[in-house]
Amino acid sequence: MLCKTGRLAVALAVALAVAFLVATLLLPTKGYAQDFSGTHLASTSLSYPMPPFTYEGSRVVSIVFRTSPEVIRAMVPEPLVPDATNELSVAIVHHHIVAPMPLSYYEAFLVVPVSHDGAPGSYIPVLYLDDAAAITGGREIWGFSKFGGEIQIVEQGGEVHATVQQAGVTLIDVSVRLGDPLVPIPEMPNSPVFNVKMIPSVEQGAPPDVLQLTSTTLGDPQITALRPGVGTLSFGSTPVDPLGSIPVLEILQASWYEYDFTLDYGEVVHDYLAEGG
Repeated sequence: MLCKTGRLAVALAVALAVAFLVATLLLPTKGYAQDFSGTHLASTSLSYPMPPFTYEGSRVVSIVFRTSPEVIRAMVPEPLVPDATNELSVAIVHHHIVAPMPLSYYEAFLVVPVSHDGAPGSYIPVLYLDDAAAITGGREIWGFSKFGGEIQIVEQGGEVHATVQQAGVTLIDVSVRLGDPLVPIPEMPNSPVFNVKMIPSVEQGAPPDVLQLTSTTLGDPQITALRPGVGTLSFGSTPVDPLGSIPVLEILQASWYEYDFTLDYGEVVHDYLAEGG
């Protein structure tokens, strides 16, 4: 049997233990994760960091070709105006981000020369990537129309061969037989890049929550190596990626190059939902 003093000591110890447990469970205590800000458990968590992104040493194989005006017009949304040359280009890239975090990924995309309010620029109708963070960040921030794909670039014996596949179907097949390096290297043209940023509504039959034409301009673009060449290009199709319907009427330019640039914030140049768009 405990004496009165002993019973009081036990009761006090139990009370202190209960108080500590309550404080641990209910109060923010150092050493315990009570605030999930900045983590994936937060309701506003992102799967990517925010701009600017610094790219260095990205390696590109590119083909510029002429296609039909009907195809160009079908790709380009108003109020953008397609260039009258009916040129279209395809680029397949091994990208290297060095800041704000190191990341390498493959990307392929189409580029259409356009103008907006009389100023020249480029519209990108579709992109294929092999990295989830680059896909979600590109779509949610700028509106790049990015989708998953399997991409390969092989450089061997003075030739670069690149492919883009989805579900076993080759959507893009590019080969460039490289010539001598071009010296001096011309300056890289730097005009706005346009995208349609679309975020659908959770409500059935409702219009999108966001439908905007966005614009961004690459910061400090610089080509560090350039080799023109002779290229071939072919497209394939799936039901949702009918690239095979794009006619390659004439290849105008083929090249391989390395370049650096910064991808920063852009701006909304047209809101399709404002007063009916």
